[in-house]
Amino acid sequence: MLQSQSRIFSELSVEEIHELVSLHFGNSEHIEISLLNSGLFNTTYKLDLNSLQRKLILRVGPVNREYLLNYEQNLMEAECYVYDLLSKNQIPCPVVLAADFSKRFIPRDYMITEYIDSTPLSDESIPNEAKCDIYGQAGKWTSEIHKIVGPQFGRVSDILRGKGHDHWDQFLVSHITEIGEKSLFFGVLDRDIVNRISHVFENIRNIFTSVTTPRLIHADLWAGNVLVHSNNNNSNYELAAIIDADRAIFGDTDFEFANPWMINDSFLKGYGENIDEPNRQLKLDAYKLIYSFIDTFVWKVQYQNKNEYENHKLLTSEILKSLEKQI
Repeated sequence: MLQSQSRIFSELSVEEIHELVSLHFGNSEHIEISLLNSGLFNTTYKLDLNSLQRKLILRVGPVNREYLLNYEQNLMEAECYVYDLLSKNQIPCPVVLAADFSKRFIPRDYMITEYIDSTPLSDESIPNEAKCDIYGQAGKWTSEIHKIVGPQFGRVSDILRGKGHDHWDQFLVSHITEIGEKSLFFGVLDRDIVNRISHVFENIRNIFTSVTTPRLIHADLWAGNVLVHSNNNNSNYELAAIIDADRAIFGDTDFEFANPWMINDSFLKGYGENIDEPNRQLKLDAYKLIYSFIDTFVWKVQYQNKNEYENHKLLTSEILKSLEKQI
């Protein structure tokens, strides 16, 4: 299983799970525990509390935190904050029942949410015609997410720690610098590539100054993070929730549209008006470079997957060369 390659994924003991359930719900008898194969970063369980007749999701943060990027240190706290924002704006998302980031009870962050009876949009059991409609619904709800305005620019996880930025371009340059430093430390990319990436963003930072409103961006949208609920014997499908909002950013909504995993015609139709502007493609390419830069680090350092690392390293180099030709 891919999870076994991850340096930061680790299961809890049955005893630890029972202790957490008992702590927050008072009764840990007759629990059915199912490990969900839902990622390499957090550890996720479905819990059937038969004695209380309810189902829960338990998400536990990563171990070996020295392998995390700076902004990844407080992702679960950021996720709870974003879910609160989404809920207040009637955007479908998980309901958080309990969370702890003090590491008093276990030496990891964790959160417990209500279980949502659903299937990920990425699941092959969902018909293609239904997927088109769900992508459209995802676009509509993403438009609503983008209407939420934050106090500063930056990763939500950093802003909650007082490390936000007053300007979008300041955040981008700082973000690239932090990723570059970690990448050099772990030998992800050589210094020449890291310096060239920094140089590109310094050279084009003027195109980011038009972004003056820090809007909420999910920043990790893909079909696996969209849950689908089916009605009427699987003949009617609707979006049940948007999940895994821990990497959210307050910034330029085009950062969402640079995401290579979710945007398609159905999504764009559901989203509605998406105004083109001068230098937009240059911005999108710059944001794609950030996504690829991060993925290159993650696949090498956190997940130890040589093939994916080499693929994303090559992609990073290709995007960088393309940007250099444009400036």
